[in-house]
Amino acid sequence: MNSYEKYSHCLVRSIYYVFKNFFYDDSIDEVFKTQSSKTEPKVYIEFTGTLFGEIVINFPVKTLNKLIIQIMPDVNPRSVKKHRAEVAGEIANLVTGTFANHLQYLNHEVKLSPPEYNNDPISMKTFFDNINLSFESMFGGFDVDLYYKEEVEEEDEDDDEEEGRRNIEIKGRR
Repeated sequence: MNSYEKYSHCLVRSIYYVFKNFFYDDSIDEVFKTQSSKTEPKVYIEFTGTLFGEIVINFPVKTLNKLIIQIMPDVNPRSVKKHRAEVAGEIANLVTGTFANHLQYLNHEVKLSPPEYNNDPISMKTFFDNINLSFESMFGGFDVDLYYKEEVEEEDEDDDEEEGRRNIEIKGRR
């Protein structure tokens, strides 16, 4: 299984887990059509460790408003807008926390940063691999993007020095 398959599987399972267990939405499903536009609210969570990058969740306003009402049923419908950043951040925390737990089974350890609402901590994503997923739920659709780099294992300097000494000894014997 390649890295795209491994990480997309972990991310899809994380989304399903959060929506089925916290929002009681058994209809959550991955779809193959983008659900939001570039102008919709986004929440970003950066992670570092043996895998590093960020997860971006892009919620259309209608979807986010329905999720707010689900989480905060007593909220006045006129004040929903002021809770968008707070609720989007909490949903992102649930998803990325679950994703981090799944990564442990792939021998990755990651540290999560606090969510940032409409403020991208990694603006240059050119050098990152990415996975773009879209979902449809009973609250509406949304998109999740994973930008990641795997940690490159560095060779031990002692091994390099030892190999260099062996090469010198072999050349000296000729």
